[in-house]
Amino acid sequence: MAQLLRDRLSLDTVMEKPVLPALGLLAILIIGNTIIKVRFQTIYNAFFHPLAPVPGPWLARISRSYMTPAQAGLHRAQTLRSLHDKYGPVVRIGTNEVSISDWSAYRSIYSQKTSNKTIHFYEDTKLANDGPGNIFTFHSKEAHSARRKLQNPVFSQQAVLENESFIAEKADVLVRRIVSSENGTADVFLLDGLFSLEVILKCAFNRHYGDSPAGDSLTYLRAMDSSAVAIQVRAALPIIQRGVGRHLPGFVGRSYRGWDLWEKMTSALVQGFQANEAAQDTRQRFMATPATMNVDGFLGRRLNQPELVDEMMSIAFAGSGTTSTTLTYLLYSMARDQVRQERLRAELFAAPGHTLGELQDLPFLNAVIKETFRLYPTIISTLPRVLEQSVSVDKYLLPVGAFVGMQNYVHHRDASLFPHPDEFWPERWLVDENAAGSNDKLKDMNAALTPFSLGPRNCIGQNLARAELYIATSRIFTKVRLTLNETMTEWDMEMEDRFNIAPKGRRCLLDVEVLS
Repeated sequence: MAQLLRDRLSLDTVMEKPVLPALGLLAILIIGNTIIKVRFQTIYNAFFHPLAPVPGPWLARISRSYMTPAQAGLHRAQTLRSLHDKYGPVVRIGTNEVSISDWSAYRSIYSQKTSNKTIHFYEDTKLANDGPGNIFTFHSKEAHSARRKLQNPVFSQQAVLENESFIAEKADVLVRRIVSSENGTADVFLLDGLFSLEVILKCAFNRHYGDSPAGDSLTYLRAMDSSAVAIQVRAALPIIQRGVGRHLPGFVGRSYRGWDLWEKMTSALVQGFQANEAAQDTRQRFMATPATMNVDGFLGRRLNQPELVDEMMSIAFAGSGTTSTTLTYLLYSMARDQVRQERLRAELFAAPGHTLGELQDLPFLNAVIKETFRLYPTIISTLPRVLEQSVSVDKYLLPVGAFVGMQNYVHHRDASLFPHPDEFWPERWLVDENAAGSNDKLKDMNAALTPFSLGPRNCIGQNLARAELYIATSRIFTKVRLTLNETMTEWDMEMEDRFNIAPKGRRCLLDVEVLS
């Protein structure tokens, strides 16, 4: 028996000897094959890809993640501007992605026939993990069209005019908060955020808040504002889902937890509206009503609860943070320039009335708002698209399937169209009757100004946003004189690219003088 065991062990050893070398050889072949594939792919991307003629950083030719550090660092738009300054109007920023700075290409790029939203960005930034998506994140044109049709009536100009009293009421609250600020210094970044959010919550849910900047609206604002970092991190690093992100240390983890709180508070607002307001709103005056009561044509049914919460979160985010930061930068710009502030005030005092329609006819007020949109665009970053038709830009043919994008921060600073592009200069928007070609130049400037994008996927809330800016600006500057507080620095107001803009210092301190 012992001999038989020895013979068996000897046989097994003999049989196993070739196995290890064979496994090693297989591993070498797999690794070698992978290296060869990577090298061939790298060579193809660098020299034979349809985008190979497009200039750009060498690393962007072989890495689709070239812009990830800039996006995670919240300076993607500024980085793209630097790249365009170096390489020209069309820049390759990834293996299959280009950025475009030529404003005249905007309409062709964002045409419904030319391109569609990219899954890799909009799916990664949707508000719920594996969630239903919303009007801002849908990739499907049919789904977006149906949701837009569902929501359009409550965002129309007629609806805004019907709700003008809501906006004026909240603008008066904003002025009272500015006037009553401690030691005569107002943090208008915070107060503008509350103003815009409370307009949305009133127009969406018929929810009213008092003058005191505290309580639920302040908690909601801070939760929603903090979540912007998590949304950008998620877009840059999709592997970090909310279940993981909320446990991360530091500001990133706080941002994900803010996202959770924002969702929880929105869910409570939705449930309260369903219980107390939806059925009684027969005129469908409030934004939550059609989403709650009507049928989505694409789905063939009403929205379920997760879909409804996701939709209203997106409306609160898009309708408040964007408008409030635009207003903040408008007040900041005017506080730094007393001559222009007095010119605006004189125009407002001379106006026959301060209804929305009357304010929209004031030339200098229009110029100030347009210049704020240009220099401090509502959406600072790229709106990425995938081409469904090839497009020629400059001397380059961009093929079907290429990712393309433009960003307001870049083409709003086209020096050939906007001289002194980094200067706040509202007068550029006023017609000079004595200057040859003034009207033609102004026509091009207006065509290049795209704070709300263009086409069928443009901002659904732009009528409300414009109304807020006109009404709040007029109410503020007819009541108070603003000057920049001495503690403010240039760094405080540097723009962070959180997709929408936000000042880096998270504050804008202005000294307040009440007009007699």
